[in-house]
Amino acid sequence: MRYLLFFIVFAFVSECLAQKTFRFSGQFESNSQYYINEIAENIRDKQIASNNYLDLLLGYGKFEAGISAESYLPNPLLGYPIAYDKTGISKFFVRYASDKFNLTLGDFYEQLGSGLIYRSYQQREIGVDQSSFGANLHFLPTDFLRFKLIYGTPNFYFAKLDTRFYGFDSELDFQLSSASFTLGFSALLKQEKFTDKQTVQHNNSKLYSTRLSGSIKNFDIKTEYAFKTPDANVENNYNTKKGQALQISPSYSKRGFGINLNFRAILNMSVLNERELDANGNGRRDEDILNYKLNYIPSISQIHSYNIYNIYTYQAKENNEIGYSASVYYKIKRKTALGGKYGTKIRVSSSVFYTQTKIDRYTDFLKLNEKLFNEHGIEIDKKINKKFKLITQYTYQEYNKFLVEDNLENREIVYSHILVGDLLTKFNRQHSLRTELGFMFNKNDLGNWGTILLEYANSKGWSVFVSDQYNFGTEKKHYYLIGSAYSYKNARIAITYGETRDGYTCVGGICKFLPGAEALSLSLAFKF
Repeated sequence: MRYLLFFIVFAFVSECLAQKTFRFSGQFESNSQYYINEIAENIRDKQIASNNYLDLLLGYGKFEAGISAESYLPNPLLGYPIAYDKTGISKFFVRYASDKFNLTLGDFYEQLGSGLIYRSYQQREIGVDQSSFGANLHFLPTDFLRFKLIYGTPNFYFAKLDTRFYGFDSELDFQLSSASFTLGFSALLKQEKFTDKQTVQHNNSKLYSTRLSGSIKNFDIKTEYAFKTPDANVENNYNTKKGQALQISPSYSKRGFGINLNFRAILNMSVLNERELDANGNGRRDEDILNYKLNYIPSISQIHSYNIYNIYTYQAKENNEIGYSASVYYKIKRKTALGGKYGTKIRVSSSVFYTQTKIDRYTDFLKLNEKLFNEHGIEIDKKINKKFKLITQYTYQEYNKFLVEDNLENREIVYSHILVGDLLTKFNRQHSLRTELGFMFNKNDLGNWGTILLEYANSKGWSVFVSDQYNFGTEKKHYYLIGSAYSYKNARIAITYGETRDGYTCVGGICKFLPGAEALSLSLAFKF
């Protein structure tokens, strides 16, 4: 089927070029690094690494075809599987799209509900690509009813896994008085031959979810419940219990005031495309596990944009977690004693997460057990005058390093107090300077940390930055970066030099653990 589809794409492209009535677009992206420090041979055998991507899209009327090529030579960047030091065609598809009907054949990304039972996505910046090859159908018979049907085989870079999945999703919109609602239902069947003879396990896994969202005046609420039949895998220690997840997200907003709440309980909901990761002997490793996930359950804790918070980044424990995150926003009116000339924005936030049961039991649902992560903070956003804008933050954090990271060396909860100051200075319409200072008071684990960032930008597309992250405790080490970027129309080039530490890097709410390195980095990107 894959070769037949490739021939169809080729024929379609040839016909469009012959008729000269087509839409054509594309993008190219290249990220390369030269590692200054020595990298262990079992991680990299060369000091140069480069990831390169080319995406092309050709359209004609309601039809379009796309193709992607990737190259990881002489080595892929750190954090990517070293086995994929290759160049070739990675994805291609054909699609027909109308107002009520959308069919994709080939490689695709999709999501059922909020992603509790199925989600495929791509974040190239951190080496995550969960595309699947198969068929993806969207059907809208009316304005208030929507359906999805999917069938596919998960990809792993240039390889195809042996797993098959079949999915269904439906949504119905309706109104009751002045309130509007959406009712949804999803189902997924995963088929994979189970090879662990020591564990009794069926080859098929079934997942279901139902959801209801509603809106009335200033109040909104979203709820979803998911259920999974046993799916033993390396991530849940081959647990054969059923899985469950419950998510409730109410919110309220009006002019100058808002409240957001996210509650979630998840138990044994890890679903992998390949249960044993290395079952086919392809040299895959556990650190690539994000690329094996059939579903994705991101952390609902507060998302931070400042460097100091990357030291202890909480990740969802999709096999054993219960907790909430909440935020309250308030804007003090302008021309008042506290609001001043421009007004003042205040945000108070709180995140609390516990395990539901003891490790490896996975039997208790909606119960509190051991603390995973607590975080409580306040942020004040104040425009002082036309030249200066200041953001200040204070956060108290409790981080269970043993349970969150499976860190056997530190069984203590890490207690931290974090202060951040972010000052934006606009010299005029063309030039600005952002100064970021962060400090973490931490008596245990690695000790206190400090960060600084200076970033200059002008209206012509140039930016220059220098940053440093320093540990005052046991490491007493600087992690410095210096770089520059230039953007012109649809093109961008950036160069960076410095050292990063081991830890989680987050892009768009998706986080992956990446090894640290001292490197010279070059990035190129342009669209056409």
